[in-house]
Amino acid sequence: MHQQNIPSGQIAGILAAFLIEAGLFLSTGSSTWVARLRRQPPARVAAVLTFITPLTWLLAGGGAWWQMAATTAITAAIAYWYLLFPETDTPVLILYGALALGKASALIYFAPWPKAPTPIIGEFAWLRTLLFAVLLFRRPLLGKFGFIPTRQEWVQGVKWFVLFIPVALAVGIPIGFAKLRTLPSDPAKLALAVVGTFFGHYIFVALREEILFRGMMLGKLKAALGEWQGMISGALLFGMVHLPFGKFPNWRFALVAAIAGWFYAKSYEATGSVRSAMLTHALTNVVARVFLST
Repeated sequence: MHQQNIPSGQIAGILAAFLIEAGLFLSTGSSTWVARLRRQPPARVAAVLTFITPLTWLLAGGGAWWQMAATTAITAAIAYWYLLFPETDTPVLILYGALALGKASALIYFAPWPKAPTPIIGEFAWLRTLLFAVLLFRRPLLGKFGFIPTRQEWVQGVKWFVLFIPVALAVGIPIGFAKLRTLPSDPAKLALAVVGTFFGHYIFVALREEILFRGMMLGKLKAALGEWQGMISGALLFGMVHLPFGKFPNWRFALVAAIAGWFYAKSYEATGSVRSAMLTHALTNVVARVFLST
C-alpha cells in the first residue's frame, strides 16, 4: 500500500479494519470464546456482529452510503437468520454463495486506490458472521469445528488426498485440465509457496467451502435423497459452482472439482469433522496452485 502512494492515515485504517475482522474470524475457532458468546443473549450477539461491519467498512476507506447499507444489510441477514429459522439453511447458503461467486466484496468495499486490499475485509466480515451464526444459533450445531486438526483428522485428510490425486490425473490429463507449471529454481521459494498456499487455502478457502458443502449441506442432501444419491448430488453441486472459474463455462474445472468434492465428502465422513475435509481440500489446492497451471 505504501508503494501505491496510499496516505499513511488510510493505511492505518485498512490495517486496523483487517486486524479486527481477521481477529474475529480466528476467534470462531476458539471453544472458549464460542462458549462465552453462547451465554450472552442471542439478539445482542447478532447486533454486535452486525454493527462491527460498518465500522470496519469505514476504517477500510468508506465509499457511497448505499455500499455501507448493503454490507450492513448482508451481515444482518446472516446474523439474524438463524434466530428466526434455526433449522433452515437454504437462504443463507444461497446468499453467501452469491456473495462469494459474485465477488460482491470487491464492489462494496470501495477504495480510491485500486490495489488497496480492502475486499478481503468484507470477505472476513461475512465469513466470521456466518461462522458465529452457525456455531451459536443454528440447530443442529456444527460439530467438531476449529482450526487445529487432530492426529486422526491429519491421517484421514492426507489419506483421501493421496487417493484423489491419481483419479484427478487420470481424468484431468485426457481433458487438458492443467499443465505442469515451471517451478522456482530456489528450493526455499518453492517451500514457501507450498507452505503459504497450504495455510492460506486451509484457513480460508477450504474452511469456507467445507463448512458450506460438507458441514451444512451434505447431511441434508443425504437425508433427503439417500446415502449415495446425496453424496453424488453434493459432489455435482460442488462442481457446478466452479463453472465460473476462469472462462465460463469452465467444464473441465467443474468436472475435476465434482470428483474432488466426492473425496472431500469421504474425508469429512471418516471423522465427522470439517477439518479433515479442509486438509484434503487444502492439500489438493497446493498441487493445483503451485505445481499446475489450470
